[in-house]
Amino acid sequence: MNSEDQFDDELSLHDVAVFIRQNVGIMLSGALIGGVLGLALAFVLPGQWEADALIRIGQLGNAGGVGSAIEPPLQVVDRIKNKSFQNDVLKSLGISTDEDDANAELFRDTLKVKLEKSELISLSLRGKSPDEVKRHMEAVVNELRNIHVRMSVPTINRWHQEMASIEQEMKQANTNAERLAKSLGEQSDSLSDKNFSQAALLSNVLIAREGESRIFRDRKRMLEERLSPERTFATNVLGRIEVSQRPVFPKKSFFTITGLVMGLSLGVLLSMSRFIGSRNVA
Repeated sequence: MNSEDQFDDELSLHDVAVFIRQNVGIMLSGALIGGVLGLALAFVLPGQWEADALIRIGQLGNAGGVGSAIEPPLQVVDRIKNKSFQNDVLKSLGISTDEDDANAELFRDTLKVKLEKSELISLSLRGKSPDEVKRHMEAVVNELRNIHVRMSVPTINRWHQEMASIEQEMKQANTNAERLAKSLGEQSDSLSDKNFSQAALLSNVLIAREGESRIFRDRKRMLEERLSPERTFATNVLGRIEVSQRPVFPKKSFFTITGLVMGLSLGVLLSMSRFIGSRNVA
């Protein structure tokens, strides 16, 4: 085949213009039909609402400083992504954990977790209604909170036991100090060489007891600060769970545009096959 034959076989701008003019009806019809079908599909598919939540990981207090998180944030992210955690949430909701269950599949596919720069955990989830998706998100938060409560209980119980022990020791120390102060007062009423030495001894013991009481008070204040709600708190939602006012899926505009593009593409393909066929015949 020489260059002249190759040139004849190539499409010119005139051919393209002719092609568009002859097939514009088919292409527009395909786009219109595709757009209508896409819009109809958007109305037929069940709607999905989305819930968003920002989780603050619980912490154990530290007097005079920042408390430590009950669980490292990155580990929390991996925990939520774990299938066993998701299955536990589904069980609490009364949903089957089977792979083929549509509700379980929607839950697993749409549960998204992200670690923010502030070490807060961002969660998003979809459901078939606003009430359903909010209930499912609450179940996720409750499951995580319960896990963290079980992790923090031993430490918090130990602090409470130490607090009770300190209060008991403080009470006993105060009783002893009052008794020593009373004895010292009686010794001071009748001074003698013997009474003076006993009074000095009692005074030294009383000073030592006051020092012990001061240590107990300082330790009690530190424990109270650790156990304060500002220092020690459970995992919970920061703010509240936000649910979209309208379905986030299916998007009517997206389905309509996608249908238009697909219908137009099919119209172009059909027109091209007819155009090429007519050239071969010619």
